[in-house]
Amino acid sequence: MRYKHIAVGVVTASLFTLVVTGTAEAKRHCGPTYEQDGFGSLGTSFTLKSKHDDDGPGGSFVVGEEFEIHTNVAGQTWSITFADNGKVFFTGDDVSATTGIREQHPTANQPGVTQHMTADAVNHTTGETIHGFLDVLPVPGCGG
Repeated sequence: MRYKHIAVGVVTASLFTLVVTGTAEAKRHCGPTYEQDGFGSLGTSFTLKSKHDDDGPGGSFVVGEEFEIHTNVAGQTWSITFADNGKVFFTGDDVSATTGIREQHPTANQPGVTQHMTADAVNHTTGETIHGFLDVLPVPGCGG
């Protein structure tokens, strides 16, 4: 009988952990995820995603941008730039692996403003260019 109580306690604690973890994760972002799939000037595919989130400094609202270049060629250097309404907030070089490239960076939320998010990339080896863009609409009650 004692073992049944211990087992029930362990199962109850596990379920509580799942519920608490699921709830915390569900509150991390707000509003829809915007996504664009496209191709670069030489046919390399890419995905650009953006959404409002509350994981900025001190829990502040930000707009996160995630950019994936789906190249299967390792060792190529790509220069990548992220901008929000024309203002650059990230620029850097990344070297591709056979799985491609993935960059993810946030920018400040601008309440009440549609944020035109862009990602641009240039392949130093082939000269291929990629231009992705999304319009992220303000979200009331989510810093917008």
